[in-house]
Amino acid sequence: MLANHFQNGIETARLVWSRIPNSDESQLLDDAVGILKKNDGGGVESLDYEVIENFAYREEQALRGKLYVSYLLVVKWFFALLIGICTGLAAVLINIAVENFAGWKFSVTFDIIQKSYIAGFVVYVLINLALVYSSVYIITQFAPAAAGSGIPEIKGYLNGVDTHGILLFRTLVGKIFGSIGSVGGGLALGKEGPLVHTGACIASLLGQGGSTKYHINSRWFQVFRSDRDRRDLVTCGCAAGVAAAFRAPVGGVLFALEEVTSWWRSQLMWRVFFTSAVVAVVVRAAMGWCKSGKCGHFGSGGFIIWDISDGQEDYSFAELFPMAIIGVIGGLLGALFNQLTLYITTWRRNYLHKKGNRVKIIEACVISILTSAISFGLPLLRKCSPCPDSDATSGIECPRPPGMYGNYVN
Repeated sequence: MLANHFQNGIETARLVWSRIPNSDESQLLDDAVGILKKNDGGGVESLDYEVIENFAYREEQALRGKLYVSYLLVVKWFFALLIGICTGLAAVLINIAVENFAGWKFSVTFDIIQKSYIAGFVVYVLINLALVYSSVYIITQFAPAAAGSGIPEIKGYLNGVDTHGILLFRTLVGKIFGSIGSVGGGLALGKEGPLVHTGACIASLLGQGGSTKYHINSRWFQVFRSDRDRRDLVTCGCAAGVAAAFRAPVGGVLFALEEVTSWWRSQLMWRVFFTSAVVAVVVRAAMGWCKSGKCGHFGSGGFIIWDISDGQEDYSFAELFPMAIIGVIGGLLGALFNQLTLYITTWRRNYLHKKGNRVKIIEACVISILTSAISFGLPLLRKCSPCPDSDATSGIECPRPPGMYGNYVN
């Protein structure tokens, strides 16, 4: 009986060992998995934000003197300043480019429709189509991680999920030029979400000293190597993006505190606020400089710059009920919009986008044509009213003619 048990054990061991692949097969399996990960856009990794306080860590901390700790503190504030300046400049670049593309587009269209509405419509659609095509081509061929707003990916990163490619240099380039093409091309979207992703990319690149792949790096900036320090920098970048979009430093701090992080430290709050304040100063200074006409069609009160200089100071009791009705209608329409977006996004992901990048480009171009047709045709449904130039007390502000400021909203 013992011999039978021994023989059965040997046969079981042979069966198990026969199922284990050899080195060549395991290499092929790893290559196949690697190819699969590459085709799927890279694997998803987890980040370790916790400090492991073991003997080696305490020994390393003991070797650091007070001078080195003060040096790290100064460097952190210096990086906060750099993140604010760079994010502000990126926002100014996007704003100026979009305003000039939109202003030039409307100027050409207004000149042509004086002769022919059909020719003006064709030119308007072609200009929008060219801008949207350039945007979607950059995203699909150069920086696929820059698709969408980028806020969900940054939320995941700040909470420990590192998706491959979301903070690379090419993602930053794709996000900037993709925002310029899509917003300037008249699509019904904004640059607020992409600016959050842009600020996060700038912060991450500064934290790791630049981009090694494109030979844009410096050893002087390679100070913070841990995931915890990079997380703090990316948090400053997120707040800087919101401050650049709305020129609201406190709004940037609240966005980082309430929306994108599940942790917080009081020391980080002051650095985040300092970064957001620097961004607001840079954007406002650039707008003040551009008001003199040095930036083409860029100016206050345009398409994408929030500039509220006046408003109603008080409200009467009779206005509260219509406001409540508008709020209810807006909530219902918002819920309907979210549900339809969920259905359409699921269909696009499961059926449409599995056919390749060419289908994505065609989809964006079709949406651009439809959006251009609607935005061009809606003003034709309403008659023009004469502008009361003679009556200065009418309180009606006439729209500016097509000129340097690009204020065609009215």
